[in-house]
Order: sequence, then C-alpha cells, then structure tokens
Amino acid sequence: TVGLTYLPVVRKPKVALLCTGDELVKPGEPLPPGKVYNSNCYMFRGLLEDFGCEVSDFGIVPDDFRTTCRYFVQAAAEHDLILTSGGASVGEEDHVKHAIETEGRLHFWKIAVKPGKPLVYGEIGRQSSDDGTAIIGLPGNPVSGFVTFLLFVRPYLLAMQGVADVTPKALLLPCASAYPKADERNEFLRARINGNGEVELFGNQGSGILSSAVWGDGLVDNPPGHAIRPGETVRFIPFSEFWRP
Repeated sequence: TVGLTYLPVVRKPKVALLCTGDELVKPGEPLPPGKVYNSNCYMFRGLLEDFGCEVSDFGIVPDDFRTTCRYFVQAAAEHDLILTSGGASVGEEDHVKHAIETEGRLHFWKIAVKPGKPLVYGEIGRQSSDDGTAIIGLPGNPVSGFVTFLLFVRPYLLAMQGVADVTPKALLLPCASAYPKADERNEFLRARINGNGEVELFGNQGSGILSSAVWGDGLVDNPPGHAIRPGETVRFIPFSEFWRP
C-alpha cells in the first residue's frame, strides 16, 4: 500500500545457552540429595526464543575450569552471544569469570542490583580487539536470572535487532505494602496491581522464590537505601513492558 519493494531486515541472533553446575539434574531424572533441577535452561530458552533468537542448548556444564573454557571457545565460534546461568559468583567452583579472563576479555563483574549482583559481561575469542563473541553470565538463582535477563539481556538482544528505544515504560502508583528494610543496591521487587490500582509487594523477595514472578505482574524499581512506606508512590514496571520493543 505504500509502494515499497524492499524492506530492511536483520537475521535472528544466534545464542549459545550454557547452564553451569554439578548440582544440576535434568527434569524427569531422580533428584539425589544436594541436587536441584535445571529449570533455568527452560526459562532462558523460552525468553530467548520470545525475543527472536536461534538457541543452541549446550546443556549442563560441569564445575571444571578447563571444561568451562572449552565450552566457551566452542560456543564463540558459531554464535553472536553466549548466555550462561550460574558459576559467576565467588565460590570455589564458580569458573565463569576466570574462564572469560582466560579466553577473552572481562568488561565488568558484579552490579549494584538486587537480585542479580554477580552478573558478568565480557568477550570470548579476542583479548585486544572488539571482534570477540559477547558473553553475559547471569546468576544461578532463578529470580536473579529472570530479573537480570529482563534488565540487561533483553535490551542487548533488541539492540542487536535494530531496536532504537529499548527502555520499558514505568508507571507511578501508590504502594499498599511496606518495605522497611532498605538495601544499598537498586532493588527490583516483584509486585502486582490490586483492585484499587495500588501496588502490592510479594511477601518473600528471596532470589530463589520464582513463585514471586508468577504471582506478580511487574517489578518495583526501588532506589538504593530507600525504605517503602504504605501509600508512598513507587515506580512500577509491568512485565508486559519488557516485551514491547
């Protein structure tokens, strides 16, 4: 109807997905003591596909430094982005940061965000240029991974596909809940809007409580050092905004 015969397009980003940890077990298999099911794989794969990516699932990466390095080099050869889950904190078996430093360049590690502090970003394949394959290491706790995906991976993927404005729109709404314990980091609290148009906070904001994201319909962007009083206006970002380019 507008007379165009050609349209600018971009190809789908190719993303390698790696979930790290000897404690991970595939769903459907017996769950020995000290193990957890690898739910993050399915969550991140679904999110990546929602944002138009071609996903290569590299499965579970064991807690071994040399093996982690080998997986990273292999993934970098044929992908635009490597996305990892877990292994980016300070434990003895957290090898993601060291592997990035060994096989490429580390741009930053740790962010002043809760949940999601041990996020890591770098490149694999090059140590002195900008031609490496980007790698983003997300925390292993499910809520931390979910929140940091929305805040950091989502805009990265949209920018790769030519989207100029990747900022989700926030609403200023009264909060019906109290949140008396202020944190030194910028917090993103799982919340939902009640029938009175007020924001309610989920009772348990722990980074392992994925039910908070199921219960809620958005995030309260709470500044560092700020305790919330009932009736106070808060900055609420609906989950629907994260899926709007």
